[in-house]
Amino acid sequence: MSAPMIRPMPGRNSMTEETDELVRRIRERVAVDGSVEDDQLLFHIETMVTDIREMLASSFGPCGMNKLIYGPAGDVYMTSDGKTILKEIDLLHPVAVSLKRLGQSMDKACGDGTKTALLLACSLLKNALPLLRKKIHPSVIARGYEAAMGKAYEMTEFVAEEANDAMILSAVKSAAFSKGILEEQADRLSEAMLQAVLELDAQTGRSFLDLEKNVKILKKAGAPEIISFSGIILDETPARDDMPKYLQNPAVLLLRNDVKPESGYVNPQHSVRIDDPQTVFEFKNARKAAACAYAEKIIESGATLVFCEGDMDFHIEEALARQKILVYKRLKLKDMEYISTATGAEFMKINDSAEDMNRSLGTADDIRVVKKRYETFAFMKADNRPVITVLIREPMKYGLGKIEEAADDALNNAALLVKNPFVVTGAGGTEYFLSRALRIYANTADGKEQPVITAFADAVESLAKTLASNIGMDVTDAMIDLSSMQEDGIDARLDLSRHVIGNAPEVYDCATVKKYALVAATETVVNILRVDEILRKR
Repeated sequence: MSAPMIRPMPGRNSMTEETDELVRRIRERVAVDGSVEDDQLLFHIETMVTDIREMLASSFGPCGMNKLIYGPAGDVYMTSDGKTILKEIDLLHPVAVSLKRLGQSMDKACGDGTKTALLLACSLLKNALPLLRKKIHPSVIARGYEAAMGKAYEMTEFVAEEANDAMILSAVKSAAFSKGILEEQADRLSEAMLQAVLELDAQTGRSFLDLEKNVKILKKAGAPEIISFSGIILDETPARDDMPKYLQNPAVLLLRNDVKPESGYVNPQHSVRIDDPQTVFEFKNARKAAACAYAEKIIESGATLVFCEGDMDFHIEEALARQKILVYKRLKLKDMEYISTATGAEFMKINDSAEDMNRSLGTADDIRVVKKRYETFAFMKADNRPVITVLIREPMKYGLGKIEEAADDALNNAALLVKNPFVVTGAGGTEYFLSRALRIYANTADGKEQPVITAFADAVESLAKTLASNIGMDVTDAMIDLSSMQEDGIDARLDLSRHVIGNAPEVYDCATVKKYALVAATETVVNILRVDEILRKR
């Protein structure tokens, strides 16, 4: 008896080809095939850090250029934010992944300074390569870099000034302006963000601020304006037009999921067969009765303002509207969480009892439904509650994206400065001062650590050089002028007028961000320098 013929599964070859193509694309993104060590390892590090630094350097500072990143699905990103650039290009090379994690750690710790830390790390790695080729051991370079970082940290604390209100506002504005928005926009944005943080700080008694939980940023297209509001602003429309447009001291109820009778509730035995008109009417009447029971439960709870995460049956809406209860439905979970924080209301379900709902109610000062051009907004005021909404309106959607990035940096810097009010000279002044101090410090070092500390000084100075280049200045002349003025005891910096001037008008940066960037970049570089081989997991 002959053996049965085994037929290949249909599409097997095509599936194998797709898998091979996917593997090939991943290997291209990883850019490592097999183990890498010695000179080849140095080549990989040099290639990757050079590419990343060149990509980020042109986006550094207020005159930095944007990157237009497009994906295979037609998605397009236009940004100058270092963390976003590295995230969207999706590099998988081990060195790139380490630098990407550096950006993520800076963003988590400070909410700003990612590009500063990334550019410094790339320069430190690039400056270490000639030393490695001269057979200076990686542990010596790591030790020298750590010593230089310690001295730079110490000097940053030495030159940091305790900030008054004007200096804090200047530092917040500097963070917003670095995203390339207009100076007038940076002024309005920094004032709004600082005001929001100061209000929250007063309400929380100077305890820890969770900006994700306490601050909502709402961006909308429209006439230019920035509003800081104590409470919640929703870009939502009430469930019905005949519901009230204003409520004072509303009792707030938060409902999860859909608020409508399910078929299993109306007909739990599933015994009704809809095969004639009379049955249809009976089923509809039973459904309406169940919906009215839900509405009655909400009314008995004492709620006058209802926020629903899901949809709501129109019979319930109608019954609540007759009782002058304002309802919003199909809300985002994040907005529901903001409302809970602002009002103290707890999340409930429609199946809970009216008594439980009553105990879970929250309160607000008032809520006002306002129509601005073609959009409806709800302004729910909640004074003395740790929630602030910042409404940003700009005519162009591209402008909204830039302002949102600037708002995020300004908000995080404001929070850091309110807790730790120390600033340093901005616009390249501090970086150049630190590089000069490190070169003097290098003369006191022993043996092979001296060129290592000098390499660290060159990396710090490269930040000021990059900023000068992006402003449009002659880099050599700018560094000479900075050196001359600082040697004369003048607190000098770069200016958008393409000159080196004294720090007037004052431009400051947050000292905490500078120190974190120094520490995070150095630790990342030291960890990479301790690698002697890249291995592929099999």
